[in-house]
Amino acid sequence: MKLIIAEKKELAEAIVAAIPGDKKYKGNSITVGDYITCWIYGHILVHKEPEEIDPSLKKWTLESLPIYFPKWDKKPLPNKIELFNSVKELMYSNQVIEIIHAGDGDSEGQYLVDEVLEYCSNKKPVKRLIVNDNTLGGVKKAFSKIDDNSNYIPLGKSAEARAIADMIVGFSLSRYYSIINNAKLSVGRVQTPTMALVVNRDNEIKNHIKEKYYNLYLKTNINNIDIDLKYYIKERITDKSIYEELINKIGNKTSNLVVTKKENYRATPLPYNLSDLESDAATLFKYSAKKTMDITQNLRDKYKAITYNRTDSQYVPEEYFKEAHLLLPIILKKLSLEYLKPDFSEDNKSRCFNNKYVTPHFAIIPASNKDYENFSVEEKNIYNLIAKRYIIQFLNKKKVEKLEINLRIEDELFRFTSIRTIEKGYTVIYSSEEKEEKIDNTFKLPEGSYNIKISKNDLAIEEKETKPKRPYTEDSLILDMKSIAKYVNNPKIKEILKKKDEGKEGLNGSIGTPATTATIIAELFKRGYLIREGRNIISSDFAKEYLNILPENLKSPDTTAIWWLLQEEIKSGKEKKEILINYVLDEIKKIIKDKIKITIGENKNKKESLGKCLKCGSDIFEGEKFYYCSSYKEKNCNFKISKTMKVYNNDVTVSIDNVKNLLLGKEILIKKLKSTND
Repeated sequence: MKLIIAEKKELAEAIVAAIPGDKKYKGNSITVGDYITCWIYGHILVHKEPEEIDPSLKKWTLESLPIYFPKWDKKPLPNKIELFNSVKELMYSNQVIEIIHAGDGDSEGQYLVDEVLEYCSNKKPVKRLIVNDNTLGGVKKAFSKIDDNSNYIPLGKSAEARAIADMIVGFSLSRYYSIINNAKLSVGRVQTPTMALVVNRDNEIKNHIKEKYYNLYLKTNINNIDIDLKYYIKERITDKSIYEELINKIGNKTSNLVVTKKENYRATPLPYNLSDLESDAATLFKYSAKKTMDITQNLRDKYKAITYNRTDSQYVPEEYFKEAHLLLPIILKKLSLEYLKPDFSEDNKSRCFNNKYVTPHFAIIPASNKDYENFSVEEKNIYNLIAKRYIIQFLNKKKVEKLEINLRIEDELFRFTSIRTIEKGYTVIYSSEEKEEKIDNTFKLPEGSYNIKISKNDLAIEEKETKPKRPYTEDSLILDMKSIAKYVNNPKIKEILKKKDEGKEGLNGSIGTPATTATIIAELFKRGYLIREGRNIISSDFAKEYLNILPENLKSPDTTAIWWLLQEEIKSGKEKKEILINYVLDEIKKIIKDKIKITIGENKNKKESLGKCLKCGSDIFEGEKFYYCSSYKEKNCNFKISKTMKVYNNDVTVSIDNVKNLLLGKEILIKKLKSTND
């Protein structure tokens, strides 16, 4: 007999369905033919807490840091002990002569089954089965490509190295900063740079200084069509006199205005990876990243309606192109899109079908929709997004016409551009969601050259003012996590981050993974570092203060870049997992050795104390929207006074002097209140 260990029950059932013979169910295993298939539901082992390995670590002390063990012991998860014991029993069975590893195809999927085999000291031969598509056809394809598991062990070791390195960082630095600040704090390789993104954005908005700048326009008329050409320059002009001199230079001169038109096709957007799906779902449906991920998990596990969901790829194996003519008509009918006419010819083959860019997991695409009527509204919303993104790969491209009008005079260039749709192509599937395109009369102009005289009166200077960036929303934060390299100043680190995402369209120097993004953001909210204000995401005052004391290498994505390089060495088999673990350990020792002189408490004391808290006696400080107690974290004190409040339907601003008097027990006088009877 051969024992198949699947990552989840749903995958085990899909595998069993592809094996001919009668199915016999017993506990968490299914026997059919020469196979016994069981499942483990993700990780069933967990690393022990530091104090479980060394009881002395129960007490948090600086002397015990950094926390590290040459062998970091594991144990079965308390809620999965029965599951673990049943899998272990099957592994030890004399009937089983071979084990088939059927974890997900990424490093984490490799690791979570490998660790069970290692923990149980397995000596039996192990094969590797990677299933990305849970449908009958998808599983049969996977079986035809079964391989030896030894070829994939380094992949799992890279995940194990990252897990241990993350624990060293999390346990050691969270304890370190908690001890020196007398507050419970958390540090994480991805969590902290993500928090820094929001804090830095909020600080940019708060500290934004308005600055005037100017644009120059040439207003002219050709064939009774008004045209506004903008002066073409790359930098922003903040000195108005530059344009005033330019007007004097070119005014009352003659030049040629050239009209050109060019038709081309717009590239069809690729199928979704999880990050792009989370971003679009946040924009269209206001779903959190965590909610979208949970919905996709249900669509995959419960209904087998989509392929693997936690993917960072937007490409699909070429074999799926050959089978699309069988799947798409079924999907189109369910979604009432029969009016669409997909083109399955080789000439219309989408760029998404490219084996060169296919990773162990490919893009999220629909696999079935036989249960579509049973989907919840939220499941239908997400499924429809995924299905439409796949359907458009077989529709015509969008054809547009670009109009460009250029006028050059004495080496100065004025330009006008516009784009109009000629053929909607794939966008017809989104017609009900798109805004109606405005008619641009400039397209009535024939191509060619037009001689015009420029008058000073035709040249107009427009005064504008810089605006602060907008606060983050869930979708914009996800997008920046996918391209965090743009905020990195070190060119080498920037290049490493970008190299990490080569071949992954939509990712351009990212931190985290599509599978962890939702969890990271949710954890930042849970810990009180981030706050929701409507759709906006802002950082708490506490997060701002905390970030201020952290060293730069913890706040930046540099760590992710360096870890990735070391993980690649482990994946290739050139290095052992210790190369990453030892590197991280050395970095932590440096941070702890170079003790931070300023703590959060000391940072707070730089602010003016407005008085003592009426609940706990700590200092009261001014925040962005409230006057708050400085011990809101240490003592969980929730005392605060709003800067604005309603008094008899009057909007009242509470000043610093008002607060000082209130804290001293004095009455304050609020003048010019309107009667509610007025």
